[in-house]
Amino acid sequence: MIASAPGKIILFGEHAVVYGRHALVSAINKRCRVKVKKAGDFRIKSRLGVTGLDFETHPYVSFAIKRFDEVADVKGADIEIESEIPIGSGLGSSAAVIVATLKALSAEFGVDLNNEEIFEMAKKVEIDVQGRASGIDPFISTYGGAWLFPERRRVDVPFSFFVVNLGEKSTAEMVSKVAELKNRHPEVVEKIFDAIDLISLEASRNMGDVEFVNELIALNQSLLRAIGVSTPEIDELIARFERGELVAKITGAGGGGCVFGIYMGKKPEGSMIVECETEGVRVEEE
Repeated sequence: MIASAPGKIILFGEHAVVYGRHALVSAINKRCRVKVKKAGDFRIKSRLGVTGLDFETHPYVSFAIKRFDEVADVKGADIEIESEIPIGSGLGSSAAVIVATLKALSAEFGVDLNNEEIFEMAKKVEIDVQGRASGIDPFISTYGGAWLFPERRRVDVPFSFFVVNLGEKSTAEMVSKVAELKNRHPEVVEKIFDAIDLISLEASRNMGDVEFVNELIALNQSLLRAIGVSTPEIDELIARFERGELVAKITGAGGGGCVFGIYMGKKPEGSMIVECETEGVRVEEE
């Protein structure tokens, strides 16, 4: 069986969502595909290499198998992974591979897991690997579409985005950096989170107004820079975009990863164009 799940893009609310504020997140039309076939032992093949159950090279897939084994007796499986989502980019590659793996295992081994069960299991896998997780990424990969969190309200996203990948970054390092800044300046940082929260809410109510949303993108980026998750490289790239009348911001933890903006006919060099993916996880082939 082959199953696929989409990646995601955080439009607004990075870091603030960790502290109880809102975030606006969309699935994107870049997918991870996982092929699963029953076998006598485990074999996992991806761009990272070929292994058996391996919790270092293939931690997300290996823990997904371990969690799935709680509902089905899996003696072995041949698993092949192909992904359009860059690893370590902040575009949800880890969640997509977890969700697609669980869906393909479910189909191959005849276990009828619904989307909510797949999401809950995927969230546990994220925690197994990362120690903590909001659950937003596996939710988006499971259900598709664009949503305002934490209330899970659907939002219509009517335009495409350009995305530039600056390379891998450490989410944990950026989260820790923001936590340390908050400890040193709690009242200031809380006010910044409040402002980001308002931006996410305003964006969710006005996604059809390109000019308005572009203003919010610029405001959100300034606030992310204020909490220390931008870099000189990111700042220079965004300034270059501004000179070309493009507006952009970080998506994800920052410190690297990706920046994005609304695609209005200008495609920056080295960028890819993505749009909201309305469909979540799905079986593609029997």
